Amino acid sequence: MQKRRRTRVSTGKEATVEWAGGRLQGGLRDVSLKGAYVWASGDARPTEGEEGMVRIHLDPQNPALDLEIRCRAVRVEGEGVALDFLEVPAEVFPHLLRLVQYNAPDPDGIEEEILAPAFRREEPGGE
Repeated sequence: MQKRRRTRVSTGKEATVEWAGGRLQGGLRDVSLKGAYVWASGDARPTEGEEGMVRIHLDPQNPALDLEIRCRAVRVEGEGVALDFLEVPAEVFPHLLRLVQYNAPDPDGIEEEILAPAFRREEPGGE
């Protein structure tokens, strides 16, 4: 059963994740409107549940174009870190949306995802 409600796309972009205890730099394996997975080598890893900031580098030569998004590490593995976006600033969201749309097989479907809740609330006693 597919639990994800947001399309994940591969972008070929680089990203940096920073948290209180360190910094991890690597490739963006995939990104959605709700989160991302950053491939990275090296020992630095946040712990699961730790909050920080991810910077998606749209143009490595121009840091002013980085998308900065508050995040939480939800899965930490040897090859990378899965991140859940906590807060996407209003000025960043249109750029994130376009990044996902540009790389999606169905760009129009991404607009429809915005209208659907990212999570389904389970009712007590429901299936």
